Amino acid sequence: MTIDAALVARMFDLGEVCSSPLVLPGSGPASTWKLHTTTGQWVVKMLRPSKRWEFEAMQQAGDLERAALSAGVLTPPPVEACGISPGYWLAMPEGPDYIRVSQWLEGTQPEIPANEDLATWLGRIVAAMATVSLPGSLNEGLGYPLYPLGDWHVWLDKAEAMEIVTAKQRAQLLAAVADGTQLVEAGLATNPSFQLCHRDINHRNILLTARGPVLIDFDHSGPEVPWWELVHFALLLACRSLGDDEPDPRLVKAAVSAFAKNGGEVGTVDEIAFVGLIRGMMEWPACRLMTLLDNADPASPTWTDAVAQVHEAAELLPVMVRSVERWTALLR
Repeated sequence: MTIDAALVARMFDLGEVCSSPLVLPGSGPASTWKLHTTTGQWVVKMLRPSKRWEFEAMQQAGDLERAALSAGVLTPPPVEACGISPGYWLAMPEGPDYIRVSQWLEGTQPEIPANEDLATWLGRIVAAMATVSLPGSLNEGLGYPLYPLGDWHVWLDKAEAMEIVTAKQRAQLLAAVADGTQLVEAGLATNPSFQLCHRDINHRNILLTARGPVLIDFDHSGPEVPWWELVHFALLLACRSLGDDEPDPRLVKAAVSAFAKNGGEVGTVDEIAFVGLIRGMMEWPACRLMTLLDNADPASPTWTDAVAQVHEAAELLPVMVRSVERWTALLR
């Protein structure tokens, strides 16, 4: 994908373009560039939505980002789109693409495991976004996917036939997904209160800047229970690789304590607290499997990475599901 930098600069009143846009790496659906103009440096994203849920997701992400800013959460300042737009996105003239622009911020990603300061920051910002209390619908935007076990059997049968997974990997994933699905269904049966949440606060979406930690990339925003959101990402920041390593109890407790002190509603401290984590960890291999089976081209540049992620899930998801009962002690 290419971008007309001069057109983008005019659309968002960014001044004159100073140099060719620089492509930025990323694994999401949007193409991303760094753009230097006479008014500053910018991050430009381009997306080509076509389905109703995609526009809903764009709007929800913008709603949460705007609310987060109002609640004092540091994020790269977005450039407000002029005219009718979903979220911060603006339609390109006479084309199917949408563009959004935010200020470029200098910073570095934190190392993981994080430190107690960053764990405390996590608890504080999840609580801040929860106090805004934007409702999250399970039936709009990205939703809250929980795929039927029958779908997993079909995907993994095909994947084994295509030698994407081994028989052992297939069996491991199916067993873990069955147990994980049972846990998520038990959580949903409690009739929890869903709100719009970020849902992707991993270390790659945090920038350490001169002003402090900055939360980036709201593109995966959708419904979640804030307590489940906190538990999910507290564990991810508390170790190098969840499933390979045990979370550092000090970091989890720091995040939980900050969440409670800043007005977050602490939920149950049993296995149900891990519903967001387990559902999210099942969603990404499901998406990779669907991508691999829909685009069965081993020559594709994304093929190798997608296969590796499915293999990783086959090893780590069973460990996570087995560990949930033990991890409840981290929350007490």
